Amino acid sequence: MNKRGFSLIEVLTSMALALLLLVGTAELITLSIWAKRKGDTTAALTQALTTRVEGLKSLAFSPGGLAAGEYSETVRDEAGRGLYLHEWTVEDTGGRMEKVRVRVSPVGRPGAAASVVLWISRDLGFVP
Repeated sequence: MNKRGFSLIEVLTSMALALLLLVGTAELITLSIWAKRKGDTTAALTQALTTRVEGLKSLAFSPGGLAAGEYSETVRDEAGRGLYLHEWTVEDTGGRMEKVRVRVSPVGRPGAAASVVLWISRDLGFVP
């Protein structure tokens, strides 16, 4: 007898295999979306941090420029997507050096932050 078609076992096996492939693909898509969001946040934090550091490097050493103390400012990023809290501390280390600690974090999203320590010397000849 010559039967045409697939048996129940063959159909169930192929459906299980298709389901396994779909679940794996969905998990990969979920992980890639999470990685993209994390990358976007890191890029935005890095951009905000770079902008603040470049602004601080352009200040003069004279009074009123890089004065010792703690500062903070809330800034909207260049693309207008979010607010970032910029916090920086300027320490006079004696001699002709200033130690600047900068920390940038998104407002309303705890945990994500970027920070850097910058040493600025009068002897390097930077003139704003």
